[in-house]
Amino acid sequence: MNKVLYLSTLLLILTSCSSPDGNSWLISTATDTLTVAEVGTIWNDLDESARQGFLAKDNPVGEFLTALGRKAIITEEISNDRYLYSPVIQEMKECWLASAAFIAYKDTLSVSLRAGLTEADLSNYSNLLGSVVWYSSERDGLMGPERLPDLPWELAFAFDTIATGSSVEFDGNVYTLDSIVTSDQELIDATLANEDQFNVFASTSLTESRTLRHLSTLKREVIETFTYDSIAVETYCTDRNALVGTEVLASWEGGSITAENFDAIVQFLTLGNYGNRSSSLWVLHNLRNQARLIYIANVYRALYPSDYEELKAGAESFALDQASEILFKENVTDSIIINDELILESYESMDSLPIVPESRTFESVMIPAGLLQEALVLLDDEDEDAILEFGYPGYTEYLQSGSEFLSRPVFSSELQYEMGVLLFLLEEDDTAWNRPLEIEEDLFLAYRLKEIIPPHPASFEYLQPAIRRNLTIHLEEQRTMEWLCQLEAAHQYRINSEILSKLPIEPSRWSEL
Repeated sequence: MNKVLYLSTLLLILTSCSSPDGNSWLISTATDTLTVAEVGTIWNDLDESARQGFLAKDNPVGEFLTALGRKAIITEEISNDRYLYSPVIQEMKECWLASAAFIAYKDTLSVSLRAGLTEADLSNYSNLLGSVVWYSSERDGLMGPERLPDLPWELAFAFDTIATGSSVEFDGNVYTLDSIVTSDQELIDATLANEDQFNVFASTSLTESRTLRHLSTLKREVIETFTYDSIAVETYCTDRNALVGTEVLASWEGGSITAENFDAIVQFLTLGNYGNRSSSLWVLHNLRNQARLIYIANVYRALYPSDYEELKAGAESFALDQASEILFKENVTDSIIINDELILESYESMDSLPIVPESRTFESVMIPAGLLQEALVLLDDEDEDAILEFGYPGYTEYLQSGSEFLSRPVFSSELQYEMGVLLFLLEEDDTAWNRPLEIEEDLFLAYRLKEIIPPHPASFEYLQPAIRRNLTIHLEEQRTMEWLCQLEAAHQYRINSEILSKLPIEPSRWSEL
């Protein structure tokens, strides 16, 4: 073999054995491709907790690539008007953005106001320290209690010099001092004694009060122009289907909320599991609150446009998560049906029944600290049931349905530590009232044992909720894998496994190839 042919052959062999470069494809779907370098960059951009989550697995790279590929498929699946770009998801995204912008503005304002505090502010605070006022405003009605030095200085010093019932004019408004209470001078002197601690306390208090006062001013600006359609609001509560989506429920200068907008607002609010759209008071409260949030978010956007743009990335991520939840619900959760026959079949297939630990029932009476002595007299009374006429119910968290004093069967682990131990140390014939136990500050509990339920094999009724829960988890996992496989086939999902063995072990290096 001549030298030229040998060198050409050697070069071809070396080239075929070399590592793939960053432009080689690593993950592909029908509509998109991720290169080695792009995947490496995504890995490096993960927050530390997410990265550690993959590193803790047996096959970190494989788990990461699978998760990344599935995320790409889900993103493709929801990127349409039915999911990600549906009116509800887009409006929920705006709700998230308004809330996030409000919080960001409040935080930014707080930092700015704290930085602007002066020695004169701290001196004024020390001069007015210890006084709390209740007052009235022609514009805002009854106000307080507030620390006197948390008010604007001109108003604070005016209240410090006028008699109760007198009025002063400040900032175009008339304020009347209704009441003022001042702490003992010894307590004030003790607070001022440590200058560093006082400065921290005063700075924090002034920052919080000035931040809230500024936000209240902005909120008042929007509420001054806020109007609502009482008939439309009532109809929304009583018969939502009778109201067209474009019907305006409320408006203010620069904005409005339609029935369709509020549908999404309700869905956003109920992510935290609260809300009562059948209550006109609840609806009206949240219409006002959403108007305030939108108004202040617009102020933040005008003052800090670049920071607002960064928040929009978070809003997009939120919308993606919510659209994914809807997609998952429609394709997985809603397809799972757990009926009584399936639960019974699972119960009958058990090799052995679990043993339910010992449980006990008890009667109890809550006792406020101020009435403890009176309650102790009743507990010492020869009439064992006298305390039940005390006028206070039992431990509400554990009461049997329909009973004021008798608990449902409870396990030792369910009760607060001391009571869990003491109740379960009692002998079966020891049914006397125990001395009151303080379960939280200024609140005591008197209790007595009623019944001991010994350990026993679990009944079908007892196990039903757990069986249903376990079946749901199992079927959800099974259906999820089936659904993901269907998506992978439909989107032509592939991982370039041929080049994986040629890549550096650490994905962090892939972005440099």
